[in-house]
Amino acid sequence: MTWTQFSQQPRASELLYHSLRNERLAHAYLLAGPKGAGKKQMALHLAKSLFCPEREADACGACLTCRRIEGGNHPDVLFITPDGASIKIDQIRALQKEMAMRAVESQHKVYIIEHVDKMTTQAANSLLKFLEEPPAGVLALLLTEHSHAMLPTILSRCQIVQFSPLSAEAIAVELRREGVLAGMAQVASHITTNVEEAKVLSQSESFAQLRNLVIQLIQECKQRNSSALFTIHDMLQKSDKIKEELPLFLDLLILWLRDILYVQVGRHAHLINSDQQDVLQGQALVWTKAELLHGIDLVMETKNRIERNANAQLALERLVLQIQEG
Repeated sequence: MTWTQFSQQPRASELLYHSLRNERLAHAYLLAGPKGAGKKQMALHLAKSLFCPEREADACGACLTCRRIEGGNHPDVLFITPDGASIKIDQIRALQKEMAMRAVESQHKVYIIEHVDKMTTQAANSLLKFLEEPPAGVLALLLTEHSHAMLPTILSRCQIVQFSPLSAEAIAVELRREGVLAGMAQVASHITTNVEEAKVLSQSESFAQLRNLVIQLIQECKQRNSSALFTIHDMLQKSDKIKEELPLFLDLLILWLRDILYVQVGRHAHLINSDQQDVLQGQALVWTKAELLHGIDLVMETKNRIERNANAQLALERLVLQIQEG
C-alpha cells in the first residue's frame, strides 16, 4: 500500500505524507475518528514510511522492514493497547523507558497507542509529561474514537488529524474487492461505517438469512392473516443468537421498506437492495406511500423499545399487527 491508496481519507493522508516528505513531522499526532475509519492502518503506514528502505517518504509494504512493523516485531516501533478496560500507568512507564533507549535500526522510534482515551488518570498525566519533553527522534501516534474524553492538555500537545466516517460507496468498493457479492456488499455498507464489521456481516450466513426473513415478512404482512406472526415466532425460536441480531434485522427491515418507496418514486439508482429489484417491483404494487412511511416509523419505534429491554416477541408481534392495520 502507498499513500495514494488512502483515497478514503484524503485530508489525513495528504497532511501526513507532505509532513513526512518535507521533514516537518510533529512529535505527536492524535488520529481521531470513528471506528473503522482507517486510523490504525494509516498509523502503521506512517511508521513503515519512516523505516522502509525501498521508498522515500512512503512504504512498499513488502520488504522485511514493512512486514516486521505490520506484524508488531520491529524493535523501534512499539504498540500499546488497553490492558483490560484501560491503559495503565505501568504501561506508560514501560513506554517511556523503552523510548528513552537508543533506536536499534535507525534514528527514529515510533509508539502507537490505540484507544488512548482509555488511559487511567495516572497514565494520562504520565503521558502528558512525556509529550511535553519528547526525546529526539521519537514519534507518537495516538488513536482514539472519543477525543472529547481526553485531557485538554494532551490534546494541546498533539497535532490532531481528523478522520471522517467512510462512505457507504467506499465500503462497498472495498467489500467487492474482497470478493463479496455486489448485492451483499451494498447492503452491508449501509449497515455500518466500519469496513471490518461490514466484511464480517456480508460474509456471514446469518446476514443473508435475516434479509430473506425481511423479504418474507414484508410479503406476509400484506396477506392479512397470521402467517407473519408465525414467521416472527419461528424466527425467535430457531436461533439462539436472534436476540443479539434483532437490531440488525430491524435495520434491514427499514432499508427494505425504504427501497420499496424508492421504486415507487422512480429512484432506482438509490436502491440499497439493488440485487432484488424484481421482488421490490412486485411489493411496490401492493404498498402505498403512506403505509411505507408509517411502517418505517413503526420499525424505528420498535427498535427503540427493544433497546429499552422490552419483550422482543411482544414488540415484534405488535409491530406486525400495527403494520397490517395500516
